[in-house]
Amino acid sequence: MAVIATACGRPPAPPVVAPVLAPPPAEKPAVTPATPRRGVLPPFPRVTGALALDVVQPTEGHLLSVRDSTFVFGSVGNGDAILTINGAPVRVNPNGSFMAFLPVPSDTVYTLRAMLPSGDTATMIRRVRFPERGAPARPAPTLETAGYPRAVSLVNTNEYAASDTDEVTVARPMPGGTYKYFLLPGTRVPATGRLGGSVRIRLDSQLEAWVDAPALATGDTSADPAARDAALEGASRVRRVSAARIATGAGYTDVVLTMDARAPIAVDQVGDRLALTIYSARANLDYVRFDTQDPSVRLVRYEQVANDRVRVDVDLSHPPFGYQVLWRSGALVLRVRHQPTVDVTAPLRDRLIAVDAGHPPGGATGPTRLREAEATLGIAEELKALLEARGARVLMLRATMDAVALGARPIRARQENAEAFVSIHLNAFADGANPFAAARGSGTFFFHPHSEPLARAVQSGLARETGLRDEGIFLYNLAVARATWFPSVLCEGAWIVMPEQEAALRTVEFRRAYAMGVVEGLEEYFARMAQKDTERRGESRTQREAP
Repeated sequence: MAVIATACGRPPAPPVVAPVLAPPPAEKPAVTPATPRRGVLPPFPRVTGALALDVVQPTEGHLLSVRDSTFVFGSVGNGDAILTINGAPVRVNPNGSFMAFLPVPSDTVYTLRAMLPSGDTATMIRRVRFPERGAPARPAPTLETAGYPRAVSLVNTNEYAASDTDEVTVARPMPGGTYKYFLLPGTRVPATGRLGGSVRIRLDSQLEAWVDAPALATGDTSADPAARDAALEGASRVRRVSAARIATGAGYTDVVLTMDARAPIAVDQVGDRLALTIYSARANLDYVRFDTQDPSVRLVRYEQVANDRVRVDVDLSHPPFGYQVLWRSGALVLRVRHQPTVDVTAPLRDRLIAVDAGHPPGGATGPTRLREAEATLGIAEELKALLEARGARVLMLRATMDAVALGARPIRARQENAEAFVSIHLNAFADGANPFAAARGSGTFFFHPHSEPLARAVQSGLARETGLRDEGIFLYNLAVARATWFPSVLCEGAWIVMPEQEAALRTVEFRRAYAMGVVEGLEEYFARMAQKDTERRGESRTQREAP
């Protein structure tokens, strides 16, 4: 994606007004690429040759979202060049790259001048744009209520869905807001209004949500008012949860809830428990048979938390490893994935790891035109080799420079029954960010709580092996992190737009360090799983043997 936003869509950093022309001179690393030391960036390679001015960001005609200061970066083709931008001196790195943070010119023109000691010179003009001031604001949409309420049916919005396992309808707490509810297509609900391209739906008497209009099929197309009223009554009625049973399969346990119709649902993790909320529902569950050999589900109980809302608590023998919600033959199914049996002495042996080299399409570009998709593929290849050396099996979700659809990647990992998902990315800045003051270390992102332990372990490994600042872990609603069948994380292990980090990313040594950090995190995650499993078995045996 463009460099004007962070590589994975992180919210823009606030602009910093005080101009900083260049970072302080960096000390030359005491190591060479041939003998890398853990946590030390390799030195810049020296590049000499003809001047070749190239501005990567801002692009020609770029519409700036700030008017005070922003960054400019690219390369000049020769590390001995002297560079000015609008008269301000800018540091040139030994490989010819540069990064500057400058006032935005009032005339929207950046003039770059480069000169070599030999006297050769080069000049380049880069023009940017500002949003028009005084343009009439687009009128805010108003809530349409004419013709509402009416019955609607949710339709699948995942164009890459391979089965009902992957089909989903996304709902949001507010129009255009973040994804919050992942509902089963085919569920009928009342729609109570429309605001622009978003339709308000009623989950139960106490809660409403918003879906994009294309995610709905109208269920009351009849011209007969009585037929429309009947459709609305059907969509509004309270469903019944009449029975529950446990069914153990190969690698999973199903909690099967017999219902008379699909209903809106939500799943939350609370410690070693999965809480399944069923909206517009009442339950009458007084008999559930459990399997004493089931390795995952210990107890299922329910509470009628409101007149038309049920919460089903599924207590597990261990923290959730993965789960799915399905609709099968008149029943709502919460499928709980069994935790794998891990050898504590070789935690990655026989584990199936999905490795996702981020982009294309999209992706950021570094000062010397290194593309994010190229660098992430190199890191993914190193990661594959390191994982296989430890006995893991690796599913490469992108093995060439051909584009792979974002939404298809977690689905393929689910189809192959991956046990962990790691997406490799590189970060970039939004307009107005000061690259010498903003965060520019490594960070790891997750979405569902059961992925947090993996994110924490991987981030620890990344910071240790790359030597970049530890920016921590982030809960972030990213497409590849929404899968629930396995723990999934997205790594922003370095900033491709920073010259020294881009130069490092061109080396095998740094790509391997990035990969090694991920391997160490995966190894730590599965080792802890094995240790806790051993401890639980020991506690259980002690309890059985106690007088």
